[in-house]
Amino acid sequence: LKWVKLLVINRHAQIHFNLAVDKRALIRDTPLILLAKLFQKHIIIHLHGGEYFFREKLPVWMNLLLKLSFSGNYPKIVASPLEAEQLKKKWKCGPISVLPNCIDLTQANLFQRHFNSDESPVLLFMGRISLNKGIEYIYQALACLKKEHYNFKFIMAGKGPDEQLYVQKFKELLGEDFEFEGVVSGDRKTALLKRCNVFLLPSFFEGLPMALLESMSFSLVPITTDVGSIKYLIDHGKNGLLINKYSAEQISSGIKQVFKEPGYLQQLRENAREYIFRNYSPPKYFESLNKLYK
Repeated sequence: LKWVKLLVINRHAQIHFNLAVDKRALIRDTPLILLAKLFQKHIIIHLHGGEYFFREKLPVWMNLLLKLSFSGNYPKIVASPLEAEQLKKKWKCGPISVLPNCIDLTQANLFQRHFNSDESPVLLFMGRISLNKGIEYIYQALACLKKEHYNFKFIMAGKGPDEQLYVQKFKELLGEDFEFEGVVSGDRKTALLKRCNVFLLPSFFEGLPMALLESMSFSLVPITTDVGSIKYLIDHGKNGLLINKYSAEQISSGIKQVFKEPGYLQQLRENAREYIFRNYSPPKYFESLNKLYK
């Protein structure tokens, strides 16, 4: 009924599609996009990464759906210049606007992390618990640190296909130095971000992950791979560390590097927080989005 009103009754409706370039979203949303185009509606397609965005070879049916959906002279929004390049390269579409994600900074603005020269690592992974997020390499890295008698605590939050396996593996490896929080939101997420000081995200592919933005706004130092749009966010050695994919060694050495000099840790965390507040605030985001609507 809602779609009948949009397509038939409300002739001047403008429809904003939010979708990721993955199988579920494409099956759900592309028929609606094509239907809106058939009825000659004003539409905006807002893309939020997805596992197929940077994949070289796609199924024929998916490529056809994307070409049909993205064709036409109406706005497409992506989170980074890299994604804009992919749209032009793969599907020859335009016009394309780059609009980085924003996050709610209310709670982060109320929080001030205090400097402590004796601070020990409290490491956080928050997201989908799967091999594609590099969770096995986190495990290998922490196993190395454990062998070296390095003191730290590791907290994992989220859910995913490899959840049970890695909850068990980390419990056996770290004992009381491991906590599993499951899916967190609201006050629980805020409290968790306040407790931790390093965010681990050694993913194999990403768009512009919200968990990374959120963690940096709470002054966590990111140690993450140079994939997707992350390279536009992290300035290596200034507001975080960029590491290679599939490298447990670089994860463990990155953790040790951050805590080697307390002053360096403080510099990274201040720069991470300042960068998010300067570039990913809601007012700036809505101002840019309103220009596209107009």
